[in-house]
Amino acid sequence: MKSMKGSIYGLAVLLMLAVALNASAQPGPKGNQSQKDKIEAQKIAFITDRLDLTPSEAQVFWPVYNEYDAKRKELRWTYHKQPEGMEKPIEEMTEKEALEVVDNQIIEAQKMLDLRKEYHSKFKAVLSAKKVMLLYESEREFQKQLIDKLRKGKGPGPGKGKGPGNGNGQGPGQGQGQGRGPNNNCIYQSGN
Repeated sequence: MKSMKGSIYGLAVLLMLAVALNASAQPGPKGNQSQKDKIEAQKIAFITDRLDLTPSEAQVFWPVYNEYDAKRKELRWTYHKQPEGMEKPIEEMTEKEALEVVDNQIIEAQKMLDLRKEYHSKFKAVLSAKKVMLLYESEREFQKQLIDKLRKGKGPGPGKGKGPGNGNGQGPGQGQGQGRGPNNNCIYQSGN
């Protein structure tokens, strides 16, 4: 029962993250591609080190993960492109409009879950079960740190040495592997 609650909680966290990072994840002229590339590179380094991937594991894992990540981003992008007139505040929506939005949220959440289930099997085919668990934990930790840093207005990447949970003792792996790299903008430095 606990693992099911954890899975549901994890899905909810991922969906909230999708909303929180939507502005920075959207393709187009408004996004800062350099910043997105920097975050992506830091995420790859973070996950690679956390999973302690061997070169042969990395060779088979990263193509699968990159495919998953691209499909996940596409789902988020599709979800956040609201039909014309649906971007108005809740207070100004008709009941019919609100019903359409809330129903679409459930449909999109199911699509995201279906994608995760599909790639869960693919990840298990190329990684051990423990490394798959570490992957999910690492994604959550990286995303949480990224959100914390963005909220603090300090640019891309998770925390500046504080660890997840804003230093309040919450969050898995607190204090492990955080820190700044040599350029003082890197959120991850391997070998911690």
